[in-house]
Amino acid sequence: MKNKLAKSGLLLLSVINVTALLTFAYHRWVQPKADRAATFPVSPVCLEESLSLNGAQKKCLKDIRLSFGREAETVQARMREKRKALVDEIKSDTPDLAAVGKLIEEISGLQAEIQKMAVSHLFEEKQLLTPEQKEIFFRLFENHVCPEGKKGRPDAAGGGDFNCPREDGTDSKKSHRGG
Repeated sequence: MKNKLAKSGLLLLSVINVTALLTFAYHRWVQPKADRAATFPVSPVCLEESLSLNGAQKKCLKDIRLSFGREAETVQARMREKRKALVDEIKSDTPDLAAVGKLIEEISGLQAEIQKMAVSHLFEEKQLLTPEQKEIFFRLFENHVCPEGKKGRPDAAGGGDFNCPREDGTDSKKSHRGG
């Protein structure tokens, strides 16, 4: 009974992970670029504008983000390998459910590693900012992480922080598009 339950649980987790992979693939390669732009967090240029960063802050922030990008890419490459192995195992005529479970755990561990790295770099970025800049920075961050009332779209009802609000209340993306 326990063995059957464990196999069913692993199969369910596999289906969930494959669904996540397909969702990622859709957003990465199929979803139109205009829609995709609205789903990502604030761009570095938009962030610099929102925070009114000085030259030294901009350079430090860029260096921190480049460092994070290099570190994250290494982990993401390992994650891609694990996901490919997971898909290969699932496609097998006789999938090894123990191997599937191990791969799912390894992928989850790599995702957690990236999240920890992101938080570490967030702390580095935080040290560069004035108290006023920190307030704006964390409001933007909070809206990205906890988009209450956004109804699945960052620019939907509930706020315009993803659209890089300016002090005068206008939306920088809309003003650049002329609308």
